[in-house]
Amino acid sequence: MKTITLVAFDNFTDIDLFLMWDILGRNRHDWRVRIVGKQGQLRSAHGLLVDTHGALAEANQADVVLFASGKEGVPAALADSDFIGAFQLDPTRQLIGSICGGAFILAQLGLLPGRRATTHPDARNALRAAGVEPDERPFMSVGNVATAGGCLAALYLVGWVVERLFGAGKSLETLRPVLPAGQYELYEKIIVSSIRQGREETGG
Repeated sequence: MKTITLVAFDNFTDIDLFLMWDILGRNRHDWRVRIVGKQGQLRSAHGLLVDTHGALAEANQADVVLFASGKEGVPAALADSDFIGAFQLDPTRQLIGSICGGAFILAQLGLLPGRRATTHPDARNALRAAGVEPDERPFMSVGNVATAGGCLAALYLVGWVVERLFGAGKSLETLRPVLPAGQYELYEKIIVSSIRQGREETGG
């Protein structure tokens, strides 16, 4: 069974964590999902208290590591040496991704191939100032590292993860329960197209 860790911190963006958690958490046969954080309990940007399942270091042994976002949470996490220092991730054996501002964490960890990534449109200038070239696509992947921009782009990030682990059919099967009724084919085409168009030539 594969292990997927969702990395969060205080003041994380609610939907960025919860959408990934909800979609991935519906399957308990092929993988297990764990929310990891520096503390045993985290507070979301909207004030919800969330219990974590384990310490940040668990991410180092996971098959998949996905970083949440947070307008206030990410800068605080970047400034926390204990948070950043907990990670020893390896993209040669792990799938690693981020949603929105999580790209800043990947950048600080030196995990962005070519120093390029996508993020929330409002954060592109800040990403550029951090020495990373922002990509305007909602999703991009290079090898085993992927970034997604915009909260609902979590659909593409999760889809990419499941496709890489279990194939395209399993990816669509995983996403279908959360798609709008009567629009499955429309959304599936968008998802498949976005993942394909975001894939760089070097792999992913």
